[in-house]
Amino acid sequence: ITIILDESKPRVYNLESINTRERVYIVEGPIDAMFLHNCIAMCGAHLDETVSSVGVKPENVTVVYDNEPRNKEIVKAIEKAIDKGYSVCLWPSTIVHKDINDMVKSGLSPQKVQSIIDQHTYRDLLAKMQLVQWKKV
Repeated sequence: ITIILDESKPRVYNLESINTRERVYIVEGPIDAMFLHNCIAMCGAHLDETVSSVGVKPENVTVVYDNEPRNKEIVKAIEKAIDKGYSVCLWPSTIVHKDINDMVKSGLSPQKVQSIIDQHTYRDLLAKMQLVQWKKV
Protein backbone atom coordinates (compact mmCIF):
# COMPACT_ATOMS: atom_id res chain seq x y z
CA ILE A 1 0.00 0.00 0.00
CA THR A 2 1.33 3.41 -0.94
CA ILE A 3 0.13 6.30 1.20
CA ILE A 4 0.49 9.72 -0.39
CA LEU A 5 0.60 12.58 2.09
CA ASP A 6 1.65 15.26 -0.37
CA GLU A 7 0.46 14.99 -3.99
CA SER A 8 3.21 17.40 -5.13
CA LYS A 9 5.96 14.98 -4.07
CA PRO A 10 7.09 12.14 -6.35
CA ARG A 11 6.09 8.58 -5.43
CA VAL A 12 9.66 7.31 -5.23
CA TYR A 13 11.17 5.32 -2.38
CA ASN A 14 14.70 6.27 -1.20
CA LEU A 15 14.93 9.39 -3.36
CA GLU A 16 16.74 11.34 -0.65
CA SER A 17 19.56 8.77 -0.40
CA ILE A 18 20.81 8.46 -3.96
CA ASN A 19 23.76 10.07 -5.71
CA THR A 20 22.66 11.26 -9.15
CA ARG A 21 26.31 11.46 -10.32
CA GLU A 22 26.52 7.65 -10.15
CA ARG A 23 24.51 4.99 -11.97
CA VAL A 24 21.01 4.90 -10.49
CA TYR A 25 19.18 1.58 -10.20
CA ILE A 26 15.40 1.65 -10.37
CA VAL A 27 13.35 -1.29 -9.11
CA GLU A 28 9.63 -1.85 -8.71
CA GLY A 29 9.26 -2.15 -4.93
CA PRO A 30 10.79 -0.53 -1.85
CA ILE A 31 11.95 -3.80 -0.26
CA ASP A 32 14.00 -4.66 -3.35
CA ALA A 33 15.54 -1.17 -3.31
CA MET A 34 16.91 -1.76 0.19
CA PHE A 35 19.38 -4.35 -1.12
CA LEU A 36 21.03 -2.42 -3.96
CA HIS A 37 23.54 0.43 -3.96
CA ASN A 38 22.19 3.79 -5.18
CA CYS A 39 18.74 2.39 -5.78
CA ILE A 40 15.21 3.80 -5.77
CA ALA A 41 11.81 2.16 -6.17
CA MET A 42 9.01 3.30 -8.48
CA CYS A 43 6.28 2.54 -5.93
CA GLY A 44 3.62 2.17 -8.58
CA ALA A 45 4.71 5.23 -10.54
CA HIS A 46 5.66 5.01 -14.18
CA LEU A 47 9.32 4.83 -15.17
CA ASP A 48 9.42 8.25 -16.86
CA GLU A 49 7.82 9.93 -13.83
CA THR A 50 10.40 8.30 -11.58
CA VAL A 51 13.37 9.31 -13.73
CA SER A 52 12.17 12.89 -14.11
CA SER A 53 11.71 13.21 -10.34
CA VAL A 54 15.31 12.05 -9.84
CA GLY A 55 16.77 14.29 -12.51
CA VAL A 56 19.03 11.74 -14.22
CA LYS A 57 19.36 10.92 -17.90
CA PRO A 58 18.12 7.54 -19.16
CA GLU A 59 21.67 6.53 -20.10
CA ASN A 60 22.67 6.75 -16.42
CA VAL A 61 19.84 4.47 -15.26
CA THR A 62 19.54 0.70 -14.97
CA VAL A 63 15.97 -0.51 -14.68
CA VAL A 64 15.56 -3.77 -12.79
CA TYR A 65 12.12 -5.29 -13.18
CA ASP A 66 11.03 -8.44 -11.38
CA ASN A 67 12.07 -11.77 -12.87
CA GLU A 68 8.70 -12.60 -14.44
CA PRO A 69 9.30 -13.54 -18.09
CA ARG A 70 5.73 -14.84 -18.42
CA ASN A 71 4.15 -11.59 -17.25
CA LYS A 72 2.93 -9.64 -20.30
CA GLU A 73 2.90 -6.32 -18.44
CA ILE A 74 6.51 -6.74 -17.29
CA VAL A 75 7.65 -7.70 -20.79
CA LYS A 76 5.82 -4.71 -22.26
CA ALA A 77 7.36 -2.36 -19.65
CA ILE A 78 10.85 -3.69 -20.43
CA GLU A 79 10.29 -3.21 -24.17
CA LYS A 80 9.17 0.35 -23.54
CA ALA A 81 12.19 1.06 -21.32
CA ILE A 82 14.55 -0.26 -24.01
CA ASP A 83 12.85 1.86 -26.68
CA LYS A 84 13.30 4.96 -24.51
CA GLY A 85 17.05 4.36 -24.14
CA TYR A 86 17.24 2.84 -20.66
CA SER A 87 19.57 0.01 -19.72
CA VAL A 88 17.63 -2.96 -18.38
CA CYS A 89 18.51 -6.03 -16.36
CA LEU A 90 17.35 -9.27 -17.93
CA TRP A 91 17.80 -11.99 -15.36
CA PRO A 92 19.76 -15.09 -16.38
CA SER A 93 17.89 -18.40 -16.55
CA THR A 94 19.83 -19.60 -13.48
CA ILE A 95 17.86 -17.14 -11.34
CA VAL A 96 14.51 -18.70 -10.46
CA HIS A 97 13.40 -16.15 -7.85
CA LYS A 98 10.72 -13.58 -8.63
CA ASP A 99 12.44 -10.54 -7.16
CA ILE A 100 15.52 -9.27 -5.33
CA ASN A 101 13.94 -9.79 -1.91
CA ASP A 102 13.36 -13.49 -2.69
CA MET A 103 16.94 -13.82 -3.94
CA VAL A 104 18.34 -12.44 -0.69
CA LYS A 105 15.95 -14.54 1.41
CA SER A 106 17.21 -17.65 -0.41
CA GLY A 107 20.80 -16.91 0.58
CA LEU A 108 22.26 -14.71 -2.17
CA SER A 109 24.11 -11.74 -0.71
CA PRO A 110 23.05 -8.25 -1.82
CA GLN A 111 26.54 -7.85 -3.33
CA LYS A 112 26.05 -11.02 -5.40
CA VAL A 113 22.64 -9.82 -6.59
CA GLN A 114 24.16 -6.45 -7.55
CA SER A 115 26.91 -8.29 -9.45
CA ILE A 116 24.35 -10.42 -11.32
CA ILE A 117 22.43 -7.27 -12.27
CA ASP A 118 25.57 -5.55 -13.54
CA GLN A 119 26.58 -8.62 -15.57
CA HIS A 120 23.13 -8.94 -17.13
CA THR A 121 22.36 -5.32 -17.98
CA TYR A 122 21.75 -4.56 -21.63
CA ARG A 123 20.86 -1.57 -23.79
CA ASP A 124 19.61 -0.81 -27.29
CA LEU A 125 19.72 -3.65 -29.86
CA LEU A 126 21.54 -6.05 -27.55
CA ALA A 127 18.76 -5.53 -24.99
CA LYS A 128 16.12 -6.29 -27.62
CA MET A 129 17.92 -9.49 -28.62
CA GLN A 130 18.29 -10.59 -24.99
CA LEU A 131 14.63 -9.81 -24.30
CA VAL A 132 13.53 -12.16 -27.10
CA GLN A 133 15.46 -14.96 -25.38
CA TRP A 134 14.32 -14.01 -21.85
CA LYS A 135 10.58 -13.57 -22.32
CA LYS A 136 8.26 -16.52 -22.27
CA VAL A 137 4.95 -14.97 -23.33
